[in-house]
Amino acid sequence: MSTGSTPPRRTVLRPRGAFIRAVAAIAALALTTSCTPPAPGADETYAAPVPDALEDYYEQSMQWEPCEGESGLECAEIEVPLDYDAPDEERISIAVIRQKALMPRGSLFVNPGGPGASGVDLVKNSGSTTFSSSLREKFHLVGFDPRGVGRSAPVECRSDAQLDASRAGDSLSIGQLGALCAEANARVLPHLDTGSAARDLDILRAAVGDKRLNYLGFSYGTKLGAAYSDRFGENVGRMVLDGAMNPMLGIDQVTTGQAQRFEQAVREWVDWCDGIRDCPVDGGGEAGLAELEKIMDRLGQDPMTTADGRRFDDHELANALLLPMYDDGWWDSMVAGLMDLEEGDPEALMSMADARSGRLDDGTYADNSWDAFTAINCLDYPEPELSGAELDRTLDDISPTIGWYLGGSLSCADWPADPVGELGPAEPLNENSEALVVGTTGDPATPYEWSQALADQLAGEDRSNVHLLTYDGAGHTAYGRSNDCVTRVVDGFLLDSEAPEPDKVC
Repeated sequence: MSTGSTPPRRTVLRPRGAFIRAVAAIAALALTTSCTPPAPGADETYAAPVPDALEDYYEQSMQWEPCEGESGLECAEIEVPLDYDAPDEERISIAVIRQKALMPRGSLFVNPGGPGASGVDLVKNSGSTTFSSSLREKFHLVGFDPRGVGRSAPVECRSDAQLDASRAGDSLSIGQLGALCAEANARVLPHLDTGSAARDLDILRAAVGDKRLNYLGFSYGTKLGAAYSDRFGENVGRMVLDGAMNPMLGIDQVTTGQAQRFEQAVREWVDWCDGIRDCPVDGGGEAGLAELEKIMDRLGQDPMTTADGRRFDDHELANALLLPMYDDGWWDSMVAGLMDLEEGDPEALMSMADARSGRLDDGTYADNSWDAFTAINCLDYPEPELSGAELDRTLDDISPTIGWYLGGSLSCADWPADPVGELGPAEPLNENSEALVVGTTGDPATPYEWSQALADQLAGEDRSNVHLLTYDGAGHTAYGRSNDCVTRVVDGFLLDSEAPEPDKVC
């Protein structure tokens, strides 16, 4: 994860939300939402407080109509203040999508991560595969694009050609990128922080008619969920936070923590590959890592050219290599791609690098997540203690194989909007709410100890309403991509308030 001049690494981005994409229009507004029974855990006598000066926003109700070109999905938009300190001034629209439940108990809001990933695309493209039939039967599945993302006042700075150039090594400084962003997005850039997005989420909760928020957030989505809980603790129903971020960590600590775990994940893949016939990085352990480094060094000195004339170098190989570190379902593909590379064909690996970067077959990028990633992080994080050459040396020490590719300046000092976020622990969860934090032991993007830390922060002195579920496996996040055990525990928690046994491991 980097907010510097190098292309955003997006190492907290959830793959299912990032790699199964398509551009779709959000339909206009029509039908009023129907009444539904109270969500699980909701007190029918409870009335969520309306923040001062925001009554007009909270009086909105979601107006749904069929999404353009999509069957069985409904779309809508809700207005929120651009600046919560001046709510009577400019408004922006937040795009929302819903997959209706057969026997609804309320809504389940979902966020795929990023920052910069689209919740609309998550529901539209993979709602029926990521979320179980039990959840979809009992909850309206609601995805939204946070402010600055996708279809919600999107911050768009670079053209497709400029994104290609960034990946090819022609990177912009943070000041140059900020200047590009300010040309078309000056009014929104100071207001894309996670705290404002959390306030938007409460307006969305009210607009769908739910007294309390039920929520499932992945990766960065856990940071958004924790920010919501900090501000609207009484409004939280049940919250699942999968692949948690630790809100106490600065951007340099996030980057070094990820680099260390990505190095470990690469080593595990190399060890696994050693058992495969004709593995291109055979030998396992240090020998396998050395073989991989030789391949990267060779590409750095003598890049290949793809069929469409693009440069395939060590940076693109590192980009491709990160994909199977997110999801071990790609391990075989990485081996096959390296075998092709040995024969002089980089196409398969470039396709993997494109998948991770959101580049489509026609050469366009599916969304604005690259630019949104930087714009949001530059507001959320204070200036790092570690950056530049010092950061690169640290990354080289803790992650000699891949750390260098995760480096670059993390400073946002030349960004055209000042940071507003502060580091600190999440507030303890409200006593009338429940949370399930899910951590994956081999998660390189959100290391397992971050989930432990967030669970401890939310629990405070009372662990009775905060639970930690451990998935013993590889890859980033667990629900929707791991095993039936994780699905059963998460579904049981959301649907029936079933708490997992202490120290539950799947």
